[in-house]
Amino acid sequence: MKKTNRNTKVIATVMAAIMAVSAFGTASAISTSALSTDGTAQAHASQKTEAPKSTNKMNTLAKTYVFTCKGQTKQGYDWDYTANNNNIKVKCDYNFKTHTYKFSFTGKAKGSTQMNFKYRANDKTWVKVPMTFKVDAQKNIMRTK
Repeated sequence: MKKTNRNTKVIATVMAAIMAVSAFGTASAISTSALSTDGTAQAHASQKTEAPKSTNKMNTLAKTYVFTCKGQTKQGYDWDYTANNNNIKVKCDYNFKTHTYKFSFTGKAKGSTQMNFKYRANDKTWVKVPMTFKVDAQKNIMRTK
């Protein structure tokens, strides 16, 4: 019987060592798996950067696209536009001292808009500016044309 107990102790020790190595290998695999998401969209989802508040550059995503131009009529200013849908809001601030238009375009809904925009440079001249905008799901806007 003494030999049997001794063999059992040896077998138990070997089994304990195997289980310890196996547990260490599993823990290593789990930690390696967690670290391997660094290059994925899942790992970067919390690192998304917000679009800037405004831009006057083409092909740049922002909360507001700003278009500035000059013009003066007897009444001060005049502008208008037509668009193929209404997912864009247009606001105009006119400076009577400098005769400067400042148009702000913001997105109301996701989609693409083609716009025939125009403003008066003087009482006789309309300046036509064709514009195309893209609005994303977060209502960020980008002028592409």
